[in-house]
Amino acid sequence: MPTITVATQPSYEIAITPGGLTQLGAAMVSAGLGTKSRRTLVISNPQIWHFYGDRTLKSLTAAGFEPEYLLLPAGERYKNASSLQKIYDAALHHQLERSSAMIALGGGVIGDMAGFGAATWLRGLPIVQVPTSLLAMVDSAIGGKTGINHPQGKNLIGAFHQPRLVWMDPEVLQTLPPREFRTAMAEVIKYGVIWDVALFGLLESLPRLDGMRYLAPDALLEILTRCAQAKAQVVAQDEKEGGLRAILNYGHTIGHGIEAVTHYRRYTHGEAVALGMVAAGRSPKPWDFGPPRSAIAKTP
Repeated sequence: MPTITVATQPSYEIAITPGGLTQLGAAMVSAGLGTKSRRTLVISNPQIWHFYGDRTLKSLTAAGFEPEYLLLPAGERYKNASSLQKIYDAALHHQLERSSAMIALGGGVIGDMAGFGAATWLRGLPIVQVPTSLLAMVDSAIGGKTGINHPQGKNLIGAFHQPRLVWMDPEVLQTLPPREFRTAMAEVIKYGVIWDVALFGLLESLPRLDGMRYLAPDALLEILTRCAQAKAQVVAQDEKEGGLRAILNYGHTIGHGIEAVTHYRRYTHGEAVALGMVAAGRSPKPWDFGPPRSAIAKTP
């Protein structure tokens, strides 16, 4: 199955393994986790935990870890300081050490909050990203951007904290609500626009993009692989968004504004980004809403 290396310092692997959730514990051991502390804290939400919680715990226990878990409410409006405090409280209660790992089992909201919790508890714990949404798989689980929202704007509080491992199991997408799958395609299309012409051609060749049932397994695997490769290539060249990485924000300037003014209730992130890309494409100065021209010039 595809494995992509993200060449940051230190580097880490993105593994795309259908049915691989049961192998999570073993993969963490292979990544060097658990040698000093076996304690782990899995952070998820009730919806995801209902489907995948037991499987995750069994995988970790079988590999010798001592897992605990914390469930946080689902939704962008809960990506805030109150939820972050619950992560800190759980880390303290379960006596996590600097060699203990946090595991984000969920979509982008869980991944961002768990990543920020790991970045800041004891000045930095390992984080393992286990994305369960298409949006998280192609975007937020990769690259080390973590954070929470401020009442005045999205992702204003955060840190760069690269994961030790990104473990993707495409089969978990079978329980993803259709709207979430459909709107995540905005981020997939974004990679085709800004970076990967072949990916854009693949998307054009497919009969429909608005549901997992319309994609053959090999097509879905290629989409995940190409998006992960694109994100890895950009992040390796510009880990902390000093220039080129701004290209990944195409459509996001307006998109984040739409999310904020509608209080994260009317539109999903993907829908807001799609609107932002449409606006950028129609603007007489489209780069006012996306990456700088200097970044575009560096793309392959």
